[in-house]
Amino acid sequence: MAKPVTDPSAAAPSFAPTRRLEPWQWGMLAVVAFMAVLVAINPNFREAYDEIVPQGIWLTLRITAVAFVAANALGLLIGLGRVSKNPWISNICAFYVEFVRGVPVIVFIFFIALSIIPDTARALGIPTRSVGMEARATISLSLFYAAFIAEVVRAGIQSVGSGQVEAGLSVGLHPRQVTRFVVLPQAIRNVYPAFANDLIALFKDTSLVSVLAVNEMTQEARLYSGSSFRFFESFVILMVAYVAITAVLSFILSWIERRIAIPDR
Repeated sequence: MAKPVTDPSAAAPSFAPTRRLEPWQWGMLAVVAFMAVLVAINPNFREAYDEIVPQGIWLTLRITAVAFVAANALGLLIGLGRVSKNPWISNICAFYVEFVRGVPVIVFIFFIALSIIPDTARALGIPTRSVGMEARATISLSLFYAAFIAEVVRAGIQSVGSGQVEAGLSVGLHPRQVTRFVVLPQAIRNVYPAFANDLIALFKDTSLVSVLAVNEMTQEARLYSGSSFRFFESFVILMVAYVAITAVLSFILSWIERRIAIPDR
């Protein structure tokens, strides 16, 4: 199969994040280091850390990973539907995106987890209790973030010049092949920072599933602080844990951004 012609003028913008740490990044590292020292020397902080982070971090990360993968899969389909030439598909996808974006995330979680999923389970003859709260929380976040990722996909597709599509068609590619091999790779590269931002936002929004009594980090902090009355230690540990994980994610995503960036010509 012939390789699609690449138009340099339509190439993705060059991302050039510096390899040196910015002052704000040093500040975040200092906060995390200071908290590590507190945990090491202060028994109250050490106990709060032991009760909150090891208990809830893996559940938090699991919900984040599964919800983000599912949201990307659904968001890709909705994003392609948004640019479809079929007006029915395009309008249905647009309605879903705008409707979800107009609802606060915590309200959406309540609606999906406590209404839609139980009603759907009963309609399918599935015991409601067999669908755990972790699964409900993950589905809710997936459906919510699919709307935002769909808009990222739509923007990315529309950022690819029409010359790219014409070049792909001119070398004999089927329209679906043009979308798969020409448009989508460039679209994803163009909007990668938006994908990265959605991942970090999703990670932080996992804290909201504590309203469903899912024992992620925020719920563990609530339970520990309620039983020990050490609210200061509990929520300082919780905040710094989120900051530390967010910083690690940011560094990893910045490194990936540098790897996929197109150098200046």
